[in-house]
Amino acid sequence: MLIVLLSNPDQPLHWWRLERDGQVQDQGCDPLSVLQGRYPGARVKALLADGVNLLRASLPGQRTAALKAALPFALEEQLSQDVDELHIVMGPRRSDSRISAAVVERRLLEQWLEYFSAAGLRLEALLPVTAVPADAVPAAGVRVQASPWPQDARWLVTDSAAEAVLLEQSMLAIWLRKRLLERDEAERAVELAGEAAAGLEVLLPAGVSVTRSQATLTLQQQFAVTDFNLLSGPYAVSMAPPPWRVLRPALVAMAATLVLGIGWLAAERYALQQQRDALQLRIERSFSEALPGERMLDPAMQFRQRLNSASGGGAQPSAGQLLYAVYSAVGQQQGVEVKQLRGSRDELEVELKVATFANLEQLRSQLAATSGVSESLLGADSDSGSVTARLRITRSDS
Repeated sequence: MLIVLLSNPDQPLHWWRLERDGQVQDQGCDPLSVLQGRYPGARVKALLADGVNLLRASLPGQRTAALKAALPFALEEQLSQDVDELHIVMGPRRSDSRISAAVVERRLLEQWLEYFSAAGLRLEALLPVTAVPADAVPAAGVRVQASPWPQDARWLVTDSAAEAVLLEQSMLAIWLRKRLLERDEAERAVELAGEAAAGLEVLLPAGVSVTRSQATLTLQQQFAVTDFNLLSGPYAVSMAPPPWRVLRPALVAMAATLVLGIGWLAAERYALQQQRDALQLRIERSFSEALPGERMLDPAMQFRQRLNSASGGGAQPSAGQLLYAVYSAVGQQQGVEVKQLRGSRDELEVELKVATFANLEQLRSQLAATSGVSESLLGADSDSGSVTARLRITRSDS
């Protein structure tokens, strides 16, 4: 989890990365955009250093929903702003039976939420830095220690009769004098925690009981606090898993099946291509060995014609010779398209499409030069930049 201390949005922010046991794994001071790039998808808990007041209100024991509804009105006398401009979060009931509460301006809260949204970070919790664990609050009197937060020269004051506050040095003496003089003499006690607080005794009014201790509130203790999460009510963040996560096993299985299917089809296609190429290579090799020097156009027809020729004069004539003559002449010219063929063993009528009349005459010359074949033009038309012609191909004795 990432802990981010929110102070000035225009300045780099202090952050800590915690292990599962709460120990600090890494820390630094960077803008939010840098954190998003370094720890994408990390769980983020932010601590608001300024702008949040912790208060207490007297409310009789009721159901939680009723307490939350009555809390803004119970705090109204302690607030200097309109309740509608504030976001109020109910905390635990204290030992004096009063209800604690955190109060923050909606404008400030929404501003920080926009910063996190723009940086691509998702907040899980947003707490005030003055939210301290219960064991850090004295049973009686006041406890003062230096702020545990980095680059913070203020003093953390915890009070058995009020919520914790962070005070500047200039305000500390005034606040302590006022708070202590409001108490009975028997309750005027101050604990100065840590070496930094040892010199504060001169600020205290006369008649105050002073004790000193070295035990101070640590950052790890502050990180563990969960009270006063400001992301509640209209700012609540749903921690439920996304709907698609429930279907993730099925989606993973479907994706794996799809990948395997595509892989199997690709392998089968590759194998068929290899077989086709090998077959074509064998056909070409067999043709070149059987008919050396002859151009391969239609191997089956050419082999059949050669077999018919080799079988002797007694064999029945077929249309193979005529077809071979036609396709041999067509194959030697570019842009010739055979549109229709019809005929018998001794005669073929061919409908062709050629580019120009010159191409047609060249094709007729090639057919006329073919041994055992004669041709005649039945008709020709020019249309849309091409020529359509009908030829009659017959056997000849020459």
